[in-house]
Amino acid sequence: MVIRVLDEERANICDNLLTKLIQTERQYDDSIDENFVVKDYFKNVINNKDNILLCYEEDEIIKGYIYLKLVNNDNKKGYLIDGLYVDNEYRNNGIATKLIENALNVIKKTNISVVDINVMANNSVAINLYKRFGFNEFRISLRKNI
Repeated sequence: MVIRVLDEERANICDNLLTKLIQTERQYDDSIDENFVVKDYFKNVINNKDNILLCYEEDEIIKGYIYLKLVNNDNKKGYLIDGLYVDNEYRNNGIATKLIENALNVIKKTNISVVDINVMANNSVAINLYKRFGFNEFRISLRKNI
């Protein structure tokens, strides 16, 4: 098992995982296009040194990733976990936990002291995972479809 910073060679694999993540979120948001496909997203992301993109690799297979980007919230710099995904067949093996732990350790080596995550309100599995790491409700977004 290796958790490593993603390189350009493996970026397209994480594009495929992000596509799966977005399709999974359709169960919480039916406005997501079922034919949506991510292409060349992470190839661009990894060139920004403020971003953190870690992948969990085992037996030369990328089984999951975590992506954090540096943002300004309330005039304070912080990281936003913009994606965490573990492929379905590898879930419930502690991979997401290891990815979060490693990402938080990377952040602790910076001068950033805040990490945010946006989670679909009905995604109790993700909410409980983040709460185990000390994340608390901070803001609530509401939506009305018209």
